[in-house]
Amino acid sequence: MSVALRYSSAKTEAEDIINESFFKVFSKLDQYDENYDFKSWFRTILVNTSIDYHRKYKKLKTYSTEEVINEDVDSNQGFDNLLYEDILKGIQLLSPTYRLVFNLYAIDGFKHQEIAEQLNISVGTSRSNYARARKFLQDHFAKHNEIKKVSNGK
Repeated sequence: MSVALRYSSAKTEAEDIINESFFKVFSKLDQYDENYDFKSWFRTILVNTSIDYHRKYKKLKTYSTEEVINEDVDSNQGFDNLLYEDILKGIQLLSPTYRLVFNLYAIDGFKHQEIAEQLNISVGTSRSNYARARKFLQDHFAKHNEIKKVSNGK
């Protein structure tokens, strides 16, 4: 469920992705190779089902590769104290395309070339979407952190 929640914007959407994933697992159980980890196989199906879900039900918008936001490696200061629930809520605020690219790259470890092939976009577009998603999350969490400081009297 945690993987499906990262790829969806709401719990009901995540449940749809989970149901479809289980259907695929049971339909293709004869194709499972017992020499490999079942959990990894299922996770792959879940990620691919999430991508398929967004292709089918969401209009994936792609953005120009002209503008890629520079990634500052040291710009994550202060974000180490975020809770999992806060991060999940932030990811769910991303547009479907940004959410897919962010999850595939930052969390699931796919390379931009692989993401581009899976989503039928250019490598530059994948990089741009990731950079914009990352920037959105940084801004969101910075603003959220400021609100927490004010409400806690800090």
